[in-house]
Amino acid sequence: MVSSIEIILIPTLMIFLGYALKRVDILKAQDSTTLSKIVINVSMPALIFTNLVTANISINMIILPITSIIVSLICMTIAFLFCKSRGYSKIKTWTLMIASAMMNTGFVGYPITLGVFGNEGLINAIFFDLSTSIIFVVYGMVLVSQFGGDRKEVVKSGLSFMPLWAVIFGLIFNIGHIQYGYVLNSALTYLANSTVPLIMISLGLTIDFKGIKDYLSDSLVVSAIRLVIAPIIVFVALSALNVTGLIFKVAVLESGMSTAMTALVLSITYGLDNKLMSSCIFIDILLSLISLTCVITVLT
Repeated sequence: MVSSIEIILIPTLMIFLGYALKRVDILKAQDSTTLSKIVINVSMPALIFTNLVTANISINMIILPITSIIVSLICMTIAFLFCKSRGYSKIKTWTLMIASAMMNTGFVGYPITLGVFGNEGLINAIFFDLSTSIIFVVYGMVLVSQFGGDRKEVVKSGLSFMPLWAVIFGLIFNIGHIQYGYVLNSALTYLANSTVPLIMISLGLTIDFKGIKDYLSDSLVVSAIRLVIAPIIVFVALSALNVTGLIFKVAVLESGMSTAMTALVLSITYGLDNKLMSSCIFIDILLSLISLTCVITVLT
């Protein structure tokens, strides 16, 4: 049986491959943006669609997006209470709140869950991640009310999220038993298989150790909320509700993912502390390699 450390080592090696490619100047840091766009708009939707089309879907999976939304709000509240106790400014407070509330359940969560629980686990991860667009739009609306902005653009960004449409069409094809032929199926499968390496190389390109120490203490607080407190909350809550099986395991694992990259999008759009947000995301990714190993060990 493959150990939890080995499972985490696979994406870790690909992350550091991306970092190495940057250091030897084969790729540049800004190339991560291009790779991320390919993942979000092409390969990840293909991965979601091809898995949903043939999946056995259960009504109990509705628990997953509900859990995602609730744990996100709880994490945001914890971050707010911390910031209030420290007397932080409005901008810094909202930066840490958004960093704590937004989980990387898709970009990082999919490949990790796929590696641990296979395709069936990925299906559950997709349902857990269904709340991503809702959370993005809701928090975007809140930030518009706090800092100003265009509400229509927030909704437009949420509705143009390609993985969401992959879920919608995947469910339609699944329920309707619609066939789409060998050629299209093969093409989508090839694209889907590129998702994990592209994600990890992209993450490696974003690694930058400069200036981290200036934001380390607050970043560690966010990491504690995102990587430790969140999965513990989900573990205890779902255990109390007698939720078991793969739904339980995926919910706990996904809730312990690092801060979402889309949190930086909100930070840039609404004038939050971008350096602090970048530090939170970076520290989270590094520490999650340790925390997720522990979570996987407990769950398996």
